[in-house]
Amino acid sequence: MNSETRNCQKCEQAFVIEPDDFVAYEKFGVPPPKMCPLCRAQRRLLFRNERAFYKRKCDRCGKEHVSMYSPNKPYPVWCHDCWFSDAWDPIDYGRAYDPARPFFEQFEELWRAVPKVSLLYLRSVDSEYTNISADSKNCYMIVESSNNENCTHCYWVQQCRDCIDTSFAGKTELSYESDDCYSSNRLLYSKGCHDCLESYFLLDCRGCSHCIGCVNLRNKQYHIFNKPVSKEEYEAFLQKARFDSFSGVQEFGKKYSEFLRGQPRKYAEIVNAINSTGNYIKNAKNCRSCFHCYDAEDNKYGVHIWRSAKNCMDCDTAGRGAQNVYNSINSGVDVSNYIGASVCWTCSFMHYSYYCFDANHCFGSVGLRKKNYCILNKQYDKAEFETLKGKIIADMRARGEYGEFFPASVSTFGYNESAAQEQFPLTKDEAISQGYRWEDHPRGTYGKETVSWDKVPDSIREVGEWDPLKEIFACTACKKNFLVIPDELQFYKRLEIPLPRLCPDCRHERRFTARGPNRLWHRQCMCDYAAHQNTAKHPHHPTGRCPNEFETSYAPDRSEIVYCEQCYNAEVA
Repeated sequence: MNSETRNCQKCEQAFVIEPDDFVAYEKFGVPPPKMCPLCRAQRRLLFRNERAFYKRKCDRCGKEHVSMYSPNKPYPVWCHDCWFSDAWDPIDYGRAYDPARPFFEQFEELWRAVPKVSLLYLRSVDSEYTNISADSKNCYMIVESSNNENCTHCYWVQQCRDCIDTSFAGKTELSYESDDCYSSNRLLYSKGCHDCLESYFLLDCRGCSHCIGCVNLRNKQYHIFNKPVSKEEYEAFLQKARFDSFSGVQEFGKKYSEFLRGQPRKYAEIVNAINSTGNYIKNAKNCRSCFHCYDAEDNKYGVHIWRSAKNCMDCDTAGRGAQNVYNSINSGVDVSNYIGASVCWTCSFMHYSYYCFDANHCFGSVGLRKKNYCILNKQYDKAEFETLKGKIIADMRARGEYGEFFPASVSTFGYNESAAQEQFPLTKDEAISQGYRWEDHPRGTYGKETVSWDKVPDSIREVGEWDPLKEIFACTACKKNFLVIPDELQFYKRLEIPLPRLCPDCRHERRFTARGPNRLWHRQCMCDYAAHQNTAKHPHHPTGRCPNEFETSYAPDRSEIVYCEQCYNAEVA
């Protein structure tokens, strides 16, 4: 079978369907997609609200609580306790399938009728202000995370402890303002590091400790700006840098950014991965066009593919044993055989279902727990289920629906509330012109601050008897108000970190932007002995520009010096 080029139904750009794609579609029993990979991802992300939270009352018990659904949403929203109670049964909302009407139209009616859960978290202790998370203990405002303890304002962290403002991390402790770091301890203001300890401002380092302002180091101790120093020199520099103060962190951050401009970057953050393309990939095999992917095998067109995910395609978040999942979002914890599912955990054989847990063999269902053989929330026996399922699939194929994700109209979120806005940003006018909704309900407060930043101590050491916990702050970027919680203040004092001037959302956005987009460009290695002063001649190109080419998330107009793996490995210390 040959590759085939088609035009995306949405953006009208050409995209290629590879021979192995056709094999996968046949295996999943779906026709080839009508949209390109990026537009498919954008469609799925419309259905995930990670960080847009509101105060609202539970439509069942009346309790005021925090919710991902704004108060003006026209459908029932229940607090976590009410939604997960045994006092109601989603089967009561079941309805018969009407072959004369499009399936997605019928699903949307069911989806809007069944109560929504305000914030989604499972098996967690003292972690009620978390979303799309599981197995948390004493965590606050963490999203898309599991198996963490004492973490605050984190995104996509796994098996971490005592971390704040950390993203995409695993098995890391006492981390602050760090991204894509694994198996590390006391790592601050760092990115792309593994097995590092007691360091500040590191980029792409491995096995390093007591380093400051370094990049591309391997198994080094006591280095500053990639130069070795004595322990005494290191401690003197650390004292002088005053990372306990906001001004000290800002001043060093500028020097570090300037230092990085002349350093080569590897074309992608890919570690111990065989036959894999994308970015931020670790311990993977045959993962193509995947981003943030680790401990996974045989996946394609995915983001957040992790912890033993296998044979997943067109997925945003599939992990903890997920297998054979197609065109789905947030599928985790021993799941298998999904098509078009969203937020279904510990389930199998799920088609076009949403918010289902411990369920199997369900089609077009919402909110089910420990149910089997349901269609549109109506119970059937196995034989009835299989017959009707086949009928619905045939009808969907005839209408060109089967294999596609839910239409954008089904999403309950405004475009600006959804994760799509983070990866595919649009203005309000652009979103509306493309047929998306936009949520204008305000989030948070503005102008309620009780202290100005010129009155706040520059150093955490200077806080003294002044109590930040009693104050309301204003973000220096977006002006939104924010608080510092007790665990957060204790953490800042313990690690001697100055109070942040940005709100949690702006801090998250800064880290997210620094990661680069989840897309690839074909480029040639920039190593030519002029862009960067190499330490030695590279055997595969002793003169001139390296001929190697690759797929990279560094767009051609970026300023970074991008090396292929051969040239990069020849230069790392």
